[in-house]
Amino acid sequence: MEFYVWWAFFVGIISSISLLFGSAVGIYFRIPSTIIGLLAAFGAGALLSALAIELVAPTVFDLTYAEGPSEKLESQYNFVLLLVGAVVGGLLFVLLDQVINQNGGYLRKTVYVLSKAAVDKEKFFKKAMQDVSHVSLFYKLDPEDMSVVIGYLKPKFCHAGDTVYSRGDTPECMYVVRNGLLTVDGPDHPDLELGRGEIVGEMALLKGTNRTAQCTAKKDTELLVLSAEDFHFLREKIPEFDQELRQLAIHRFEENITHVESETAERQKWADLAMNALHHGDSGDLPTRADLQKQYNSHGNAAFAIWLGIMLDAIPESFVLGLAVLTLISTKVAMSVEPTFFSVLPYTLIAGLFLSNFPEALSSSAQMKKEGMAIWKILSLWGSLVVLTAVGAAFGALIGDNVSHSVLVIVEGLAAGAMLTMICAAMLPEANHLADNNLVGLATLAGFISSVLFKLLE
Repeated sequence: MEFYVWWAFFVGIISSISLLFGSAVGIYFRIPSTIIGLLAAFGAGALLSALAIELVAPTVFDLTYAEGPSEKLESQYNFVLLLVGAVVGGLLFVLLDQVINQNGGYLRKTVYVLSKAAVDKEKFFKKAMQDVSHVSLFYKLDPEDMSVVIGYLKPKFCHAGDTVYSRGDTPECMYVVRNGLLTVDGPDHPDLELGRGEIVGEMALLKGTNRTAQCTAKKDTELLVLSAEDFHFLREKIPEFDQELRQLAIHRFEENITHVESETAERQKWADLAMNALHHGDSGDLPTRADLQKQYNSHGNAAFAIWLGIMLDAIPESFVLGLAVLTLISTKVAMSVEPTFFSVLPYTLIAGLFLSNFPEALSSSAQMKKEGMAIWKILSLWGSLVVLTAVGAAFGALIGDNVSHSVLVIVEGLAAGAMLTMICAAMLPEANHLADNNLVGLATLAGFISSVLFKLLE
Protein backbone atom coordinates (compact mmCIF):
# COMPACT_ATOMS: atom_id res chain seq x y z
CA MET A 1 0.00 0.00 0.00
CA GLU A 2 2.87 2.35 0.75
CA PHE A 3 4.12 2.53 -2.83
CA TYR A 4 0.54 3.11 -4.02
CA VAL A 5 0.51 6.27 -1.91
CA TRP A 6 3.77 7.33 -3.55
CA TRP A 7 2.22 6.67 -6.94
CA ALA A 8 -0.61 9.06 -6.03
CA PHE A 9 1.99 11.61 -4.85
CA PHE A 10 3.74 11.55 -8.23
CA VAL A 11 0.41 11.74 -10.05
CA GLY A 12 -0.28 14.90 -8.07
CA ILE A 13 3.03 16.38 -9.22
CA ILE A 14 2.35 15.45 -12.84
CA SER A 15 -1.08 17.09 -12.86
CA SER A 16 0.04 20.26 -11.05
CA ILE A 17 3.53 20.88 -12.46
CA SER A 18 1.84 22.92 -15.17
CA LEU A 19 1.22 25.52 -12.45
CA LEU A 20 4.94 26.31 -12.45
CA PHE A 21 5.11 26.22 -16.25
CA GLY A 22 2.18 28.60 -16.58
CA SER A 23 3.53 30.86 -13.86
CA ALA A 24 6.90 31.19 -15.59
CA VAL A 25 5.24 32.01 -18.91
CA GLY A 26 2.99 34.61 -17.28
CA ILE A 27 5.96 36.26 -15.56
CA TYR A 28 8.58 36.29 -18.30
CA PHE A 29 6.47 36.60 -21.45
CA ARG A 30 3.93 39.21 -22.45
CA ILE A 31 1.00 37.12 -23.62
CA PRO A 32 -1.91 38.93 -25.36
CA SER A 33 -5.00 39.05 -23.20
CA THR A 34 -7.03 37.30 -25.89
CA ILE A 35 -4.68 34.30 -25.80
CA ILE A 36 -4.87 34.19 -22.01
CA GLY A 37 -8.66 34.22 -22.21
CA LEU A 38 -8.76 31.41 -24.75
CA LEU A 39 -6.32 29.34 -22.70
CA ALA A 40 -8.51 29.85 -19.65
CA ALA A 41 -11.55 28.71 -21.65
CA PHE A 42 -9.60 25.69 -22.93
CA GLY A 43 -8.62 24.79 -19.38
CA ALA A 44 -12.19 25.20 -18.19
CA GLY A 45 -13.43 22.82 -20.88
CA ALA A 46 -10.75 20.27 -19.98
CA LEU A 47 -11.67 20.46 -16.31
CA LEU A 48 -15.37 20.16 -17.11
CA SER A 49 -14.84 16.91 -18.99
CA ALA A 50 -12.58 15.57 -16.24
CA LEU A 51 -15.05 16.16 -13.43
CA ALA A 52 -17.96 14.89 -15.54
CA ILE A 53 -16.22 11.66 -16.56
CA GLU A 54 -14.17 10.89 -13.45
CA LEU A 55 -16.34 12.24 -10.64
CA VAL A 56 -19.94 12.15 -11.79
CA ALA A 57 -20.14 9.48 -14.50
CA PRO A 58 -19.21 6.43 -12.32
CA THR A 59 -22.10 7.02 -9.89
CA VAL A 60 -24.52 7.72 -12.73
CA PHE A 61 -23.31 4.55 -14.50
CA ASP A 62 -23.95 2.48 -11.37
CA LEU A 63 -27.45 3.93 -11.08
CA THR A 64 -28.24 3.25 -14.74
CA TYR A 65 -27.08 -0.36 -14.80
CA ALA A 66 -27.96 -1.45 -11.27
CA GLU A 67 -29.59 -4.90 -11.13
CA GLY A 68 -31.87 -6.13 -8.39
CA PRO A 69 -33.75 -4.14 -5.74
CA SER A 70 -30.90 -3.93 -3.20
CA GLU A 71 -28.33 -2.85 -5.78
CA LYS A 72 -30.81 -0.35 -7.24
CA LEU A 73 -31.52 1.10 -3.80
CA GLU A 74 -27.82 1.41 -2.97
CA SER A 75 -27.06 3.13 -6.28
CA GLN A 76 -29.93 5.57 -5.75
CA TYR A 77 -28.62 6.31 -2.26
CA ASN A 78 -25.14 6.99 -3.63
CA PHE A 79 -26.58 9.16 -6.38
CA VAL A 80 -28.37 11.34 -3.83
CA LEU A 81 -25.14 11.54 -1.80
CA LEU A 82 -23.32 12.71 -4.93
CA LEU A 83 -25.84 15.49 -5.50
CA VAL A 84 -25.84 16.57 -1.86
CA GLY A 85 -22.05 16.54 -1.87
CA ALA A 86 -21.97 18.69 -5.02
CA VAL A 87 -24.30 21.30 -3.50
CA VAL A 88 -22.32 21.40 -0.25
CA GLY A 89 -19.04 21.58 -2.19
CA GLY A 90 -20.25 24.54 -4.22
CA LEU A 91 -21.54 26.39 -1.15
CA LEU A 92 -18.33 25.72 0.78
CA PHE A 93 -16.24 27.02 -2.10
CA VAL A 94 -18.29 30.22 -2.33
CA LEU A 95 -18.18 30.77 1.44
CA LEU A 96 -14.43 30.22 1.76
CA ASP A 97 -13.76 32.16 -1.43
CA GLN A 98 -15.65 35.18 -0.04
CA VAL A 99 -13.73 35.06 3.24
CA ILE A 100 -10.39 34.88 1.44
CA ASN A 101 -11.30 37.56 -1.08
CA GLN A 102 -12.17 40.02 1.68
CA ASN A 103 -8.55 39.81 2.82
CA GLY A 104 -7.03 40.38 -0.61
CA GLY A 105 -7.32 36.93 -2.17
CA TYR A 106 -9.40 38.39 -5.02
CA LEU A 107 -6.15 39.85 -6.42
CA ARG A 108 -5.23 36.41 -7.82
CA LYS A 109 -7.83 36.68 -10.59
CA THR A 110 -8.36 39.46 -13.12
CA VAL A 111 -12.10 38.87 -13.09
CA TYR A 112 -12.17 39.08 -9.29
CA VAL A 113 -10.27 42.38 -9.42
CA LEU A 114 -12.72 43.76 -11.96
CA SER A 115 -15.68 42.59 -9.88
CA LYS A 116 -14.25 44.23 -6.76
CA ALA A 117 -13.56 47.42 -8.69
CA ALA A 118 -17.13 47.42 -9.99
CA VAL A 119 -18.53 47.01 -6.47
CA ASP A 120 -16.31 49.80 -5.13
CA LYS A 121 -17.26 52.04 -8.03
CA GLU A 122 -20.96 51.41 -7.47
CA LYS A 123 -20.59 52.28 -3.77
CA PHE A 124 -18.83 55.51 -4.75
CA PHE A 125 -21.50 56.37 -7.32
CA LYS A 126 -24.30 55.66 -4.86
CA LYS A 127 -22.80 57.94 -2.21
CA ALA A 128 -21.86 60.58 -4.77
CA MET A 129 -25.39 60.49 -6.16
CA GLN A 130 -26.78 61.24 -2.72
CA ASP A 131 -24.34 64.14 -2.35
CA VAL A 132 -25.04 65.80 -5.69
CA SER A 133 -28.80 65.45 -5.19
CA HIS A 134 -28.42 68.57 -3.03
CA VAL A 135 -26.81 70.52 -5.87
CA SER A 136 -29.25 72.52 -7.99
CA LEU A 137 -27.07 72.16 -11.08
CA PHE A 138 -27.40 68.37 -10.98
CA TYR A 139 -30.78 68.04 -9.32
CA LYS A 140 -32.50 69.68 -12.29
CA LEU A 141 -30.98 67.27 -14.81
CA ASP A 142 -32.86 64.29 -16.12
CA PRO A 143 -31.69 61.09 -14.28
CA GLU A 144 -30.54 59.62 -17.58
CA ASP A 145 -28.30 62.65 -18.18
CA MET A 146 -27.11 62.59 -14.58
CA SER A 147 -26.00 58.97 -15.00
CA VAL A 148 -23.64 60.25 -17.69
CA VAL A 149 -22.37 63.20 -15.66
CA ILE A 150 -21.71 61.16 -12.52
CA GLY A 151 -19.36 58.92 -14.47
CA TYR A 152 -17.01 61.84 -15.06
CA LEU A 153 -16.82 63.02 -11.45
CA LYS A 154 -13.65 61.94 -9.63
CA PRO A 155 -13.08 62.01 -5.87
CA LYS A 156 -10.40 64.20 -4.30
CA PHE A 157 -9.46 64.69 -0.65
CA CYS A 158 -7.94 67.90 0.73
CA HIS A 159 -6.48 68.41 4.19
CA ALA A 160 -7.21 71.54 6.16
CA GLY A 161 -5.08 74.35 4.77
CA ASP A 162 -4.55 72.77 1.34
CA THR A 163 -4.90 75.08 -1.66
CA VAL A 164 -7.48 73.92 -4.18
CA TYR A 165 -6.50 76.63 -6.67
CA SER A 166 -4.77 80.02 -6.56
CA ARG A 167 -5.46 83.43 -8.05
CA GLY A 168 -4.10 83.57 -11.60
CA ASP A 169 -4.20 79.79 -12.16
CA THR A 170 -5.44 78.39 -15.46
CA PRO A 171 -8.84 76.77 -14.77
CA GLU A 172 -8.44 73.01 -14.95
CA CYS A 173 -11.40 71.73 -12.94
CA MET A 174 -14.79 72.41 -11.44
CA TYR A 175 -15.36 71.23 -7.85
CA VAL A 176 -18.34 70.01 -5.87
CA VAL A 177 -18.02 69.87 -2.08
CA ARG A 178 -19.09 66.43 -0.78
CA ASN A 179 -18.07 67.02 2.82
CA GLY A 180 -16.06 69.67 4.60
CA LEU A 181 -15.62 73.39 4.02
CA LEU A 182 -13.86 75.58 1.45
CA THR A 183 -12.93 79.25 1.73
CA VAL A 184 -12.94 81.38 -1.43
CA ASP A 185 -11.15 84.72 -1.21
CA GLY A 186 -11.88 86.91 -4.22
CA PRO A 187 -12.46 90.59 -5.08
CA ASP A 188 -16.25 90.17 -5.15
CA HIS A 189 -16.59 87.74 -2.24
CA PRO A 190 -13.85 87.89 0.38
CA ASP A 191 -13.68 84.84 2.67
CA LEU A 192 -16.76 83.19 1.19
CA GLU A 193 -17.36 79.78 2.78
CA LEU A 194 -18.72 76.91 0.72
CA GLY A 195 -20.01 73.74 2.33
CA ARG A 196 -21.61 70.46 1.34
CA GLY A 197 -23.31 70.57 -2.04
CA GLU A 198 -21.72 73.86 -3.13
CA ILE A 199 -20.01 74.29 -6.52
CA VAL A 200 -16.85 76.28 -7.11
CA GLY A 201 -14.55 76.88 -10.05
CA GLU A 202 -17.12 76.77 -12.82
CA MET A 203 -17.09 80.49 -13.58
CA ALA A 204 -13.51 80.60 -14.87
CA LEU A 205 -14.21 77.53 -17.02
CA LEU A 206 -17.29 79.16 -18.51
CA LYS A 207 -15.53 82.48 -19.20
CA GLY A 208 -12.22 80.87 -20.25
CA THR A 209 -10.24 83.20 -17.98
CA ASN A 210 -7.70 82.61 -15.26
CA ARG A 211 -8.76 82.27 -11.65
CA THR A 212 -9.62 85.55 -9.92
CA ALA A 213 -9.83 84.07 -6.43
CA GLN A 214 -7.96 81.85 -4.02
CA CYS A 215 -9.71 78.64 -2.89
CA THR A 216 -8.51 76.86 0.26
CA ALA A 217 -9.78 73.93 2.34
CA LYS A 218 -10.73 75.36 5.75
CA LYS A 219 -10.90 71.80 7.16
CA ASP A 220 -10.52 68.28 5.83
CA THR A 221 -12.70 68.27 2.73
CA GLU A 222 -13.91 65.72 0.17
CA LEU A 223 -14.48 67.03 -3.34
CA LEU A 224 -15.96 65.71 -6.55
CA VAL A 225 -13.86 66.97 -9.44
CA LEU A 226 -14.89 67.53 -13.06
CA SER A 227 -11.92 68.24 -15.35
CA ALA A 228 -12.03 71.11 -17.83
CA GLU A 229 -12.00 68.69 -20.76
CA ASP A 230 -14.94 66.69 -19.37
CA PHE A 231 -16.68 69.94 -18.37
CA HIS A 232 -16.76 71.20 -21.94
CA PHE A 233 -17.52 67.77 -23.36
CA LEU A 234 -20.59 67.40 -21.12
CA ARG A 235 -21.75 70.92 -21.99
CA GLU A 236 -21.73 69.94 -25.65
CA LYS A 237 -23.22 66.49 -25.13
CA ILE A 238 -25.96 67.50 -22.68
CA PRO A 239 -27.59 70.84 -23.58
CA GLU A 240 -29.53 70.88 -20.31
CA PHE A 241 -26.23 70.71 -18.41
CA ASP A 242 -24.90 73.69 -20.35
CA GLN A 243 -28.14 75.57 -19.78
CA GLU A 244 -28.04 74.93 -16.03
CA LEU A 245 -24.42 76.09 -15.87
CA ARG A 246 -25.31 79.34 -17.60
CA GLN A 247 -28.28 79.80 -15.33
CA LEU A 248 -26.06 79.14 -12.33
CA ALA A 249 -23.63 81.78 -13.56
CA ILE A 250 -26.45 84.32 -13.79
CA HIS A 251 -27.54 83.56 -10.24
CA ARG A 252 -23.94 83.82 -9.08
CA PHE A 253 -23.77 87.33 -10.45
CA GLU A 254 -27.22 88.45 -9.31
CA GLU A 255 -27.90 86.73 -6.01
CA ASN A 256 -24.93 84.43 -5.26
CA ILE A 257 -25.89 80.79 -5.07
CA THR A 258 -29.55 79.76 -5.26
CA HIS A 259 -30.51 76.26 -4.16
CA VAL A 260 -33.54 74.34 -5.24
CA GLU A 261 -35.68 73.58 -2.17
CA SER A 262 -37.16 70.14 -2.30
CA GLU A 263 -38.30 67.45 0.04
CA THR A 264 -35.78 64.76 1.02
CA ALA A 265 -38.04 62.05 -0.34
CA GLU A 266 -38.06 63.66 -3.79
CA ARG A 267 -34.26 63.91 -3.81
CA GLN A 268 -34.00 60.25 -2.80
CA LYS A 269 -36.38 59.28 -5.60
CA TRP A 270 -34.28 61.26 -8.08
CA ALA A 271 -31.07 59.59 -6.83
CA ASP A 272 -32.65 56.12 -7.20
CA LEU A 273 -33.76 56.92 -10.75
CA ALA A 274 -30.27 58.14 -11.63
CA MET A 275 -28.68 55.02 -10.15
CA ASN A 276 -31.02 52.85 -12.24
CA ALA A 277 -30.00 54.80 -15.32
CA LEU A 278 -26.37 54.30 -14.39
CA HIS A 279 -26.86 50.53 -14.22
CA HIS A 280 -28.12 50.53 -17.79
CA GLY A 281 -25.21 52.58 -19.06
CA ASP A 282 -21.53 51.88 -19.46
CA SER A 283 -19.76 49.74 -16.86
CA GLY A 284 -16.99 52.32 -16.46
CA ASP A 285 -13.27 52.24 -16.93
CA LEU A 286 -11.16 49.25 -15.95
CA PRO A 287 -8.87 49.65 -12.94
CA THR A 288 -5.48 51.08 -13.85
CA ARG A 289 -2.15 49.63 -12.79
CA ALA A 290 -2.00 52.27 -10.07
CA ASP A 291 -5.46 51.19 -8.89
CA LEU A 292 -4.33 47.57 -8.75
CA GLN A 293 -1.22 48.49 -6.79
CA LYS A 294 -3.32 50.54 -4.40
CA GLN A 295 -5.66 47.60 -3.83
CA TYR A 296 -2.72 45.26 -3.27
CA ASN A 297 -1.09 47.67 -0.82
CA SER A 298 -4.35 48.05 1.08
CA HIS A 299 -4.11 44.41 2.15
CA GLY A 300 -1.09 43.77 4.36
CA ASN A 301 -1.66 40.01 4.08
CA ALA A 302 -2.59 39.99 0.39
CA ALA A 303 0.17 37.55 -0.63
CA PHE A 304 -0.96 35.01 1.97
CA ALA A 305 -4.62 35.53 1.01
CA ILE A 306 -3.75 34.97 -2.65
CA TRP A 307 -1.96 31.77 -1.69
CA LEU A 308 -4.96 30.59 0.33
CA GLY A 309 -7.25 31.38 -2.58
CA ILE A 310 -5.14 29.36 -5.00
CA MET A 311 -4.97 26.53 -2.50
CA LEU A 312 -8.76 26.62 -2.20
CA ASP A 313 -8.94 26.05 -5.97
CA ALA A 314 -6.48 23.13 -5.75
CA ILE A 315 -7.65 21.20 -2.66
CA PRO A 316 -10.67 19.38 -4.15
CA GLU A 317 -8.86 18.24 -7.27
CA SER A 318 -5.76 17.04 -5.44
CA PHE A 319 -7.72 14.87 -3.02
CA VAL A 320 -9.79 13.32 -5.79
CA LEU A 321 -6.63 12.47 -7.73
CA GLY A 322 -5.56 10.09 -4.98
CA LEU A 323 -9.01 8.52 -4.87
CA ALA A 324 -8.96 8.04 -8.64
CA VAL A 325 -5.57 6.30 -8.49
CA LEU A 326 -6.79 4.06 -5.66
CA THR A 327 -9.97 3.19 -7.58
CA LEU A 328 -8.01 2.09 -10.64
CA ILE A 329 -5.65 0.04 -8.46
CA SER A 330 -8.63 -1.67 -6.80
CA THR A 331 -10.12 -2.41 -10.22
CA LYS A 332 -6.88 -4.04 -11.39
CA VAL A 333 -6.61 -6.10 -8.24
CA ALA A 334 -10.24 -7.24 -8.53
CA MET A 335 -9.46 -8.42 -12.08
CA SER A 336 -6.41 -10.33 -10.77
CA VAL A 337 -4.13 -8.03 -12.79
CA GLU A 338 -0.90 -6.77 -11.28
CA PRO A 339 -1.17 -2.97 -11.29
CA THR A 340 1.66 -0.86 -12.67
CA PHE A 341 2.17 2.85 -12.37
CA PHE A 342 1.14 3.65 -15.94
CA SER A 343 -1.82 1.29 -15.83
CA VAL A 344 -3.43 3.10 -12.90
CA LEU A 345 -3.07 6.68 -14.12
CA PRO A 346 -6.45 8.48 -14.41
CA TYR A 347 -5.42 10.04 -17.71
CA THR A 348 -8.58 12.07 -18.29
CA LEU A 349 -8.46 13.62 -14.83
CA ILE A 350 -4.72 14.28 -15.07
CA ALA A 351 -5.15 15.87 -18.49
CA GLY A 352 -8.04 18.01 -17.33
CA LEU A 353 -6.13 19.29 -14.30
CA PHE A 354 -2.88 19.78 -16.20
CA LEU A 355 -4.56 21.68 -19.02
CA SER A 356 -6.60 23.86 -16.63
CA ASN A 357 -3.74 24.60 -14.24
CA PHE A 358 -1.51 26.07 -16.96
CA PRO A 359 -3.73 28.99 -18.05
CA GLU A 360 -4.89 29.59 -14.45
CA ALA A 361 -1.29 30.03 -13.28
CA LEU A 362 -0.37 32.05 -16.37
CA SER A 363 -3.23 34.52 -15.91
CA SER A 364 -2.88 34.81 -12.13
CA SER A 365 0.91 35.22 -12.27
CA ALA A 366 0.63 37.98 -14.85
CA GLN A 367 -1.92 39.67 -12.58
CA MET A 368 0.33 39.28 -9.51
CA LYS A 369 3.28 40.76 -11.40
CA LYS A 370 1.16 43.78 -12.40
CA GLU A 371 0.35 44.29 -8.74
CA GLY A 372 4.08 44.48 -7.97
CA MET A 373 4.57 41.13 -6.27
CA ALA A 374 8.18 39.88 -6.35
CA ILE A 375 8.90 37.15 -8.91
CA TRP A 376 10.45 34.84 -6.32
CA LYS A 377 7.30 35.13 -4.22
CA ILE A 378 5.03 34.31 -7.18
CA LEU A 379 7.06 31.23 -8.11
CA SER A 380 7.18 30.17 -4.46
CA LEU A 381 3.39 30.36 -4.22
CA TRP A 382 2.91 28.14 -7.24
CA GLY A 383 5.72 25.76 -6.25
CA SER A 384 4.17 25.24 -2.84
CA LEU A 385 0.86 24.47 -4.57
CA VAL A 386 2.54 21.74 -6.60
CA VAL A 387 3.80 20.15 -3.40
CA LEU A 388 0.45 20.53 -1.65
CA THR A 389 -1.38 19.00 -4.60
CA ALA A 390 0.95 16.00 -4.49
CA VAL A 391 0.48 15.65 -0.72
CA GLY A 392 -3.28 15.94 -1.12
CA ALA A 393 -3.31 13.21 -3.75
CA ALA A 394 -1.23 10.96 -1.50
CA PHE A 395 -3.56 11.65 1.41
CA GLY A 396 -6.57 10.81 -0.72
CA ALA A 397 -5.06 7.47 -1.66
CA LEU A 398 -4.06 6.78 1.94
CA ILE A 399 -7.47 7.25 3.53
CA GLY A 400 -9.46 6.10 0.53
CA ASP A 401 -8.66 2.49 1.34
CA ASN A 402 -10.17 2.81 4.81
CA VAL A 403 -13.54 4.45 4.07
CA SER A 404 -16.78 3.17 2.61
CA HIS A 405 -17.87 3.64 -0.97
CA SER A 406 -20.62 6.03 0.15
CA VAL A 407 -18.05 8.30 1.80
CA LEU A 408 -16.00 8.29 -1.40
CA VAL A 409 -19.09 9.29 -3.37
CA ILE A 410 -19.71 12.23 -1.02
CA VAL A 411 -16.08 13.33 -1.42
CA GLU A 412 -16.37 13.10 -5.18
CA GLY A 413 -19.56 15.17 -5.03
CA LEU A 414 -17.88 17.80 -2.85
CA ALA A 415 -14.97 18.01 -5.28
CA ALA A 416 -17.24 18.14 -8.34
CA GLY A 417 -19.39 20.90 -6.82
CA ALA A 418 -16.40 22.99 -5.76
CA MET A 419 -14.62 22.57 -9.10
CA LEU A 420 -17.74 23.36 -11.16
CA THR A 421 -18.43 26.45 -9.05
CA MET A 422 -14.83 27.58 -9.48
CA ILE A 423 -15.01 27.10 -13.25
CA CYS A 424 -18.22 29.13 -13.56
CA ALA A 425 -17.23 31.79 -11.02
CA ALA A 426 -13.66 32.43 -12.13
CA MET A 427 -12.33 30.67 -15.22
CA LEU A 428 -15.15 31.24 -17.72
CA PRO A 429 -15.95 34.83 -16.63
CA GLU A 430 -12.27 35.71 -16.98
CA ALA A 431 -12.14 34.07 -20.40
CA ASN A 432 -15.22 36.00 -21.54
CA HIS A 433 -13.73 39.23 -20.28
CA LEU A 434 -10.47 38.74 -22.16
CA ALA A 435 -11.61 37.17 -25.43
CA ASP A 436 -14.50 37.10 -27.89
CA ASN A 437 -17.45 35.07 -26.59
CA ASN A 438 -17.68 32.83 -29.65
CA LEU A 439 -13.97 32.06 -29.53
CA VAL A 440 -14.30 31.32 -25.81
CA GLY A 441 -17.07 28.83 -26.60
CA LEU A 442 -14.94 27.08 -29.21
CA ALA A 443 -11.89 27.03 -26.94
CA THR A 444 -13.98 25.51 -24.15
CA LEU A 445 -15.20 22.84 -26.54
CA ALA A 446 -11.62 22.14 -27.66
CA GLY A 447 -10.49 21.71 -24.07
CA PHE A 448 -13.41 19.41 -23.32
CA ILE A 449 -12.66 17.20 -26.34
CA SER A 450 -8.92 17.19 -25.66
CA SER A 451 -9.44 15.90 -22.15
CA VAL A 452 -11.95 13.27 -23.26
CA LEU A 453 -9.49 11.92 -25.84
CA PHE A 454 -7.12 10.95 -23.01
CA LYS A 455 -9.70 8.34 -22.02
CA LEU A 456 -8.37 6.28 -24.93
CA LEU A 457 -5.12 5.77 -23.00
CA GLU A 458 -6.83 4.01 -20.09
